[in-house]
Amino acid sequence: MKKVSKSYYDKAVLTDIDLQINAGEKFAIIGENGTGKTTLFRLILGLEQPDSENAEIIIAQNTILGYLEQQVNLNNSNSDAYTDALFDAEIFDLQQKMQELANALSDTSAQNNESEHKQILEQYSSITAKFESLGGYTHQYRLAEILAGLGIDLATAKRSVQKLSGGEKMRVQLARLLIREPDVMLLDEPTNHLDHQAIEWLENFLQKTSSTVLLISHDRFFIDRVATRTAELSGGRLTVFPGNYSNFVKLSMEQQKSLNKNIDKIKAELNKQTDITQTMLSHRKISSYRSSQKKEEKISQKLSHLKSKLKNKPTQLKIKILKGQDLGDPTRTLISTKDLYVQFPGQVEPLFRPFSWSLQGKQKIVVVGVNGCGKTTLLKSLLGNEPYAFGTVNLATDIKYGFLGQLIEFSDETCTVLESLAEIQPNWTEATARNELAKYGFRGLDVFKPLSSLSGGERSRLYLCHLLSEKPDILFLDEPTNHLDINSCEILENALVEYDGSIIAVSHDRYFIEKIAQYILGFIDGTIQRFNNYNAFRHIESQTITSHNKQSQTVETTKIHEQQHIRSNSSLAGNDNPYETDNSKSDDTDYSDKTILQNPKNLWSKKEMRLEKTLKDLQNLPNNSMQTRRFKALGDETLTTLTRKIDIAIKQKNKMESEFETATDPKIYLQYEQLLILIDQYESIYLKLAEILENIG
Repeated sequence: MKKVSKSYYDKAVLTDIDLQINAGEKFAIIGENGTGKTTLFRLILGLEQPDSENAEIIIAQNTILGYLEQQVNLNNSNSDAYTDALFDAEIFDLQQKMQELANALSDTSAQNNESEHKQILEQYSSITAKFESLGGYTHQYRLAEILAGLGIDLATAKRSVQKLSGGEKMRVQLARLLIREPDVMLLDEPTNHLDHQAIEWLENFLQKTSSTVLLISHDRFFIDRVATRTAELSGGRLTVFPGNYSNFVKLSMEQQKSLNKNIDKIKAELNKQTDITQTMLSHRKISSYRSSQKKEEKISQKLSHLKSKLKNKPTQLKIKILKGQDLGDPTRTLISTKDLYVQFPGQVEPLFRPFSWSLQGKQKIVVVGVNGCGKTTLLKSLLGNEPYAFGTVNLATDIKYGFLGQLIEFSDETCTVLESLAEIQPNWTEATARNELAKYGFRGLDVFKPLSSLSGGERSRLYLCHLLSEKPDILFLDEPTNHLDINSCEILENALVEYDGSIIAVSHDRYFIEKIAQYILGFIDGTIQRFNNYNAFRHIESQTITSHNKQSQTVETTKIHEQQHIRSNSSLAGNDNPYETDNSKSDDTDYSDKTILQNPKNLWSKKEMRLEKTLKDLQNLPNNSMQTRRFKALGDETLTTLTRKIDIAIKQKNKMESEFETATDPKIYLQYEQLLILIDQYESIYLKLAEILENIG
């Protein structure tokens, strides 16, 4: 980008932006809400045009761009998200053709029409080769991995798009972008609607991807983990720093400190020159006066230039939480629970197990856990707003509390910002109300904005203003940093640190958690446990997940061993297992998940592996009549066996596909992928052997 500027209604948003992004870079853009970050993305994508025709936005030839917007942009169709939004169209079409040919294969083999069977096999082999070249065999496995990483279960992915919640649609939209992995990914607030596990998974994905990543985010920890360069957009200008957010803070402070030092130096020089100019004038030394005046003008211009480099001060919020009533002993118990749990109708198990706990005065805690574990439900239960809560909750009656939820609603969306505060504080004068609103960034004409026109960040700030003006003793906060820019987050954090009351907050913002929490309440495996800090919570949570995975693997291995035992003790007659050999001897092939992942050919019998080697090594072809007769006899027998195995494998494939609708375990796609590879290899051997037998006929 060169000399890119953009204005709206004569208001400059971007001014002379020069920027170069290198391949593979992870480039983070930060700044206040409304400074033009999303506009910058839209200019890069060609969705908007710069003001000047001389501006340049150059994108390397054949570069594929992918864009994640803050607003959901999925087709609200009745088709399921998995097929409509996530699955690659070309791969999906090829898979449909493969399905049709597979069905035809079963029909023709049943009719024993060898010529037609061979022709369909050749078509199937050709389409399979294209399917493989497009990554079809790995597409479903990668998709399942991405869905699991972002916390989207298969049941959710199978629901129609129009039935998904806003958060689910956003995660599906992100999954769609990641599965395509374009050359350049532009991500606008990608951590919105993600829990801590999904955010950490996304961090690892973006660190490893070869794609260039441009991201807008207010998640400081996320930027620290991902960004290789960080740029701040302020006052229409973009300032770029090497490294992540923490490095940006350090370098930015050093730069501003050095700049202020130089400004002070130039100011002193200007004052000195001004004195000289006045002295020349008082002594009537006109020529010296004019010379001194020119020097003064040059120094003044230099000072103006340096001041223009000063970082524009962000909207100054001055959030101050006033102390509530004097409650006597500050360490007395304000809230206590005994055997509190929530169980919704139709659920076999409670959302979380019975929980006993107490909160003392001035304690500040943060509740953490994956999406859907019950964090918001816990807050509602403590406030007495959850009808399916059981057990005991004691909330002190002589305290005043405030609640900030994720969904911010006002009683009248048509009233103005100023009018809304007047409803909360009817005894305040207009001057008092405007002074209070100014602390939350509403100045001048902003106070006359209708509530319906406010952005998400503005709604959060106004609601905080309402909430904190009532001097609460306990604050219940559900994701309070959502919709706030970094500057607003830091100001809110500082205010909460100084706040003299108690706080119970739900958050996935790790900077916020580390700044506010005296201890953590963490949801792990249906229980609520206390931890000294976030790292301690993640350590135990990770151990629990690992333990569950090991138990699942043990159960799976036991099942595999049982199946192998049954196979080894059963006759081959009528056996529908496509992985069995066609001789009566026990097959020594290892069928464990581990060996399948290492090499799909471990699914073959030794006989088939030797046959493949023979077919690849032309020197092993028969060279006399006796060898030819033996080879033909063996070959005809093998073709019959392969035909049976292909038919059985295709039936198994069709059976697995019919189970996709109800499947909940993403492992089914790995098993399906291995089965497709097996079918492909069987067909390859069949066609090669049939060609050789025809040639030596």
